[in-house]
Amino acid sequence: MGNKERRSGGLLEKINRLWQIMTRPNPRQHRRAKERISDREIEEARRVNLAHLIESLGHKPRWFSAEKAMFSSPLREEKTPSFTVSYFKGRWGWKDWGTGDSGDTISFVQAYYGLSFIEAVRKLNGGTYSSIPSSAPPPSARSEYDEDKIKFVRKLHSDRTSLMSEKERLIIRLYFEDKGVAFYPEMAVVTYHSFRDKKSFVAIPMPHARCIKGLECREIGGTDRKTLGNKTLWFLSRKSSKVLVTESILDALAGEIVLSDNSLSLLSINGVGNVGKLDGVLAKLRPKEVLLALDNDHPGREAQKTAVRIASRYADRVIEIDHHVRAGAKDLHKLLPPARQATPVARAE
Repeated sequence: MGNKERRSGGLLEKINRLWQIMTRPNPRQHRRAKERISDREIEEARRVNLAHLIESLGHKPRWFSAEKAMFSSPLREEKTPSFTVSYFKGRWGWKDWGTGDSGDTISFVQAYYGLSFIEAVRKLNGGTYSSIPSSAPPPSARSEYDEDKIKFVRKLHSDRTSLMSEKERLIIRLYFEDKGVAFYPEMAVVTYHSFRDKKSFVAIPMPHARCIKGLECREIGGTDRKTLGNKTLWFLSRKSSKVLVTESILDALAGEIVLSDNSLSLLSINGVGNVGKLDGVLAKLRPKEVLLALDNDHPGREAQKTAVRIASRYADRVIEIDHHVRAGAKDLHKLLPPARQATPVARAE
């Protein structure tokens, strides 16, 4: 064999060896290829019905509508439910109002099972969950309002209204005077004595006297609070195009003093977990102006952001009231002079 042929054969052998090296399967690249997921897979995972998923894990909703639900947090221990799930623009999301954490369906599965992002996507897409909200809640889910509780509190309010003495009516007026705020007869407040707690309360109808779903009870001469019936929003309607939104009823009543405007309609969400209910209320009211003054703490500030987004859908103007924030106070009621909050109700005895 000539030198030319040997050189040619050697060159071909080198080329073949190089080609084999280039086309040889790379285990690392193979693993990476297996770990890749498409944008379509991610979007499908985000559309999984998170409310049904959480319920399938054994967590019963406090209330449930077609596109929203409230749970006790599946990610931590808590006594008062503050974990909301909602469906918006084709995706499910969650928010824990106790910690301020939030995310989508994928992040929930990551946190609940301790999975990576890719593992969570594959777990969701491998399940049998629906994506869009159903027209009705699952059979095991509770309705947003417990009808038996509504019947109970309406009868209680009616009985107490007819049986209250003038002395009790005076005690109610003095309670609000002690707190430094105005009392309005249209609030239809009654007194309630809890024999189990051995305490007396003023009981404020929620959302208002014409449609009672619950009673917000505040201890007379003390600091205890409790809810009878369903815990929901409170509303005091005025002929005004402006609505002041706060967390508590006393904050709302204090707000009209702080802002020097007693023509405002007053709306209390009664806890950050109820902020989502603003959507339905403001959709009906369609106010021109919404003033937001939720509490100056982490849950309150997070709820304020959500309230701004909701109010912006329905109001021409949304104003964030920051009087208490600038003063370093927790809420608007703390801005009232201490002397106005200290008069003893006992003088009615």
